[in-house]
Amino acid sequence: METILGLIGLVAFMVAVISVAAGITWSVVKLTPGRSKENAAPPAGEQT
Repeated sequence: METILGLIGLVAFMVAVISVAAGITWSVVKLTPGRSKENAAPPAGEQT
């Protein structure tokens, strides 16, 4: 029984860590301004 509870706890911990990472990533993407097209560097290989 302890093994089952340990596995459930491990899965819950993994889900919690992934959820926190996804939440932080989402908030950074939403809160930081994106680059404007004028300031962005052209893709590699594209001639200007």
